[in-house]
Amino acid sequence: MMFLALVDPCGWTSAYFRSLLLVLVLALTVRTSPHGRVVHPRLSKDGVSVRLREACLNQKDLKFPTTVKVDVRISNSDHAFTMVHDVRNRSLAPWDYRLDEDPNRFPQLIANAECRFSGCVDPLGQEDHSLNSIPIQQEILVLRREKRGCLTTYRLEKQVITVGCTCAVPVVYHQS
Repeated sequence: MMFLALVDPCGWTSAYFRSLLLVLVLALTVRTSPHGRVVHPRLSKDGVSVRLREACLNQKDLKFPTTVKVDVRISNSDHAFTMVHDVRNRSLAPWDYRLDEDPNRFPQLIANAECRFSGCVDPLGQEDHSLNSIPIQQEILVLRREKRGCLTTYRLEKQVITVGCTCAVPVVYHQS
């Protein structure tokens, strides 16, 4: 059974850390399973490599987990929310969040940043079109729920999200 918690509307860091925590738990599970062992092949008398018994997976092996329980709740995520909320409004390239909801993905709710302006904001709060407000993107890991007949499985997949915006000098192409 997996315990799910919704991501704060502006808490993209919570989603990122949940993904990292999930990968860590999965890595530790694999490390303790028969597949996590390093197996060095030995050679037979005729010089042909012989597959070691430990390298073969036996589904009836009691040491190999068939299910894994993961508690992905993150405590003390309110501080991260407050810090991100403050920066997104004080930035020279401020942004807002749009919630992306997918019931077949964990986390089900991911906050994606959208730049408020195409230009950047000057110290007086006016948009400066001589600079560009550009998105900052990050690749995260999510779990994708798939139904195969009566069996529900979860597959790790990469997803690119926008975590904020930054101000940059525009790229200028000179024609020759």
